[in-house]
Amino acid sequence: MSKMSNLDLVLDEMITAGQKMIDAATALKEMFSETAPEMSKVETKTKKKEVPAMEAEVKKYSFQEVRGIMASLAGKGKKAEAKALLTKYGASRLSDVKEKDYPALVAEAEVLANG
Repeated sequence: MSKMSNLDLVLDEMITAGQKMIDAATALKEMFSETAPEMSKVETKTKKKEVPAMEAEVKKYSFQEVRGIMASLAGKGKKAEAKALLTKYGASRLSDVKEKDYPALVAEAEVLANG
């Protein structure tokens, strides 16, 4: 993994952690405020915010991770299937696959490897 992509991943994690801390601090502040009816509003707001955030989080894979997964697929005698996956994502080799397609590619490779 290059230093810049590693830095990008670390910064994304820091931003996510900071946002979660702000949400938690806001919820605590509103819970201990003098008005009790607001507590139910806070709980509802917090629940609504947490669900989309968890759904939006998709594991990011590095090129090395994807290469290892694809290599293990080829090592299991499924080299043709691995090549077909690359072609599906418009690539003739792994380095031509776009980073945004890594999670979907990995998911399909794992299905092939396990099935």
